[in-house]
Amino acid sequence: MNTEKFVKTWEGSLEENKWNRIFNGFLAVAVLLLTYMVLTKDTIVIIKPETLGSEAWLTKNKSSQSYKESWGLFFAQLSGNVTPDNVAFIKERLKPLLSPAIYGDVIDSLEEQSLNIKQDRISIRFEPKFVEYEKVSDKVFVYGYSFIKGSADDENRQERTYEYRIKIANYAPMIMDLNTYQGKPKTERVLLQLQQREENKRRN
Repeated sequence: MNTEKFVKTWEGSLEENKWNRIFNGFLAVAVLLLTYMVLTKDTIVIIKPETLGSEAWLTKNKSSQSYKESWGLFFAQLSGNVTPDNVAFIKERLKPLLSPAIYGDVIDSLEEQSLNIKQDRISIRFEPKFVEYEKVSDKVFVYGYSFIKGSADDENRQERTYEYRIKIANYAPMIMDLNTYQGKPKTERVLLQLQQREENKRRN
């Protein structure tokens, strides 16, 4: 059969138009799907935090582990290096980053700490040693040494951990939970070990 002659006929033209409409319909659906995917997909921003060596990524409501580690280290260095002269500045920097759920308690604690630091002329500095992210609890642990210096120029060193749970909201970090304590990070594994020790003591 001569295909060229067939296409030139009326029946051939109708058949060709029918298949063109079908293919055009598939193409239209594909374009609509691609448009929807582009409009609804979160924009991924690749950055390299100054406080860490590895690259990090960020979307509107999510981030990479390294990004949270970077912010955890920043918060620990901000909170762990306090003098009577900068305590008010640190408090104002932390306020907009606090979750509403913990805002009141944290501000009350900061107010009390500010008063004690100013009255006793205490200076606190923090030397971080490592940062650890725990996926199961979504917490960032910043461990290092805290040095507390009073008016008598005596400086006491102690192990200290700053613990944060950081959420990304509209591309900005928000502290959902924070805690600081002496000693090494209390990860889920460590807490489980402590719980098992307590249970063994009760049995014995």
